[in-house]
Amino acid sequence: MGNVTRQGHTNPESNSLDSMFKDCDTLVVLADYPCRDISEPVFKMGDRLKGLSEDGCWWKVRSLQTGTENYIPCNHVSKVYHGWLFEGVSRQKAEELLLLPGNSAGSFLIRESPRERGLYSLSVRHRSVKHYKIFRLTNSWYYISPRLTFQCLEDMVNHYSALHVWLCQTRRRAQSRELLL
Repeated sequence: MGNVTRQGHTNPESNSLDSMFKDCDTLVVLADYPCRDISEPVFKMGDRLKGLSEDGCWWKVRSLQTGTENYIPCNHVSKVYHGWLFEGVSRQKAEELLLLPGNSAGSFLIRESPRERGLYSLSVRHRSVKHYKIFRLTNSWYYISPRLTFQCLEDMVNHYSALHVWLCQTRRRAQSRELLL
């Protein structure tokens, strides 16, 4: 996106919107919107979106699958970073997302605790979805097993993905599905 210049004026709203969505890769829909009781959903759970603008609690988004543009309440989507770090996703919602058709054994996501910022859990689909708490040492390094620590979450994902320890497939194959959804 970028700043839109019209007749020599810059749109100041674009600056704040670019910064709002610039760090996240995409958004993922957490619940059908609108709900099926009201009408046929415009966006379905698991759809990948690009954030376009913000109007209070409503975000204008574009579906990466269909190109459809519309508004959606911000509490119906999760920002996704690095393709695997989901913001504001509960344990139950992680299970629902990972159990969607198209996700196979080895699909995973890391979610930040909705209650405590800086606490993370790994959710991996096997036959069912398993959850692993990611611990943080006082020096800010991360671990699942205390025998092996990592400076950042990305190092942890790269290490375990390369060894196929908690993933049942290679990271390259998982990434080819974009967001693992």
